[in-house]
Amino acid sequence: MHVDVWADFACPWCYLGIHHLRDALTRFEHRDQIEVRFHSYLLDPEQSSVLELSQADFLLHTHPGMSEEEAADALVHVAEVARADGISLDFDSLVVAPTSFAHKAMSAAREMDEKSGVTHGAGTYQFAYAEALFRARFEIGLNLADPDVLIGCAQDVRIPEMLVVDALSDPVASSEVFSDYQIAVQMGIDTIPTYLFDRSFVVQGMHETEAMGRILETAWQQVHPNVSTQEETH
Repeated sequence: MHVDVWADFACPWCYLGIHHLRDALTRFEHRDQIEVRFHSYLLDPEQSSVLELSQADFLLHTHPGMSEEEAADALVHVAEVARADGISLDFDSLVVAPTSFAHKAMSAAREMDEKSGVTHGAGTYQFAYAEALFRARFEIGLNLADPDVLIGCAQDVRIPEMLVVDALSDPVASSEVFSDYQIAVQMGIDTIPTYLFDRSFVVQGMHETEAMGRILETAWQQVHPNVSTQEETH
């Protein structure tokens, strides 16, 4: 089964959503038959430099119509959910950097997956690198527009430096970022993370690990109606 995920490294809900998907996938009986591909979404497609904004101000900037109170409440809620997962979101130290560079760098992780032959399940370089990038932005307060940060995150998950350097200078990687985003817009995606299962079953928003496990089971049954999951056969 193929799962396409649209997310942005500027979105804390995407961080948790991908973390929960990875956890759910590690527990899923058919995990070795599921390929997850990450796609770029840009909350601010025009951003090209660091903005001197707080995370709350960035929410207001990217979500017209949201009130200051709603933004503050949303951040409190996502921080509480993260804390339950052992993730400490540090909005005070956060650098509101453009995420297009990080999306470009993700092509290095896809290349590593292809080279290693590990393209299915939760142990891919894409999962590892994506979480490392989210962690850098939301927990450590690093600038995801800084090539040294992108390279450092890659090295933390055993992706060679030169793959990231090449990705950042590759015009094809740049076009893929904006192509992914345009596809999302054409599909009407306005909530992230968004998950597309085998191009037929769409789920939007951040879901807890247990809920994501049930979603995987439902999607699997739709794609493989004659194959039972372990939970259903016992």
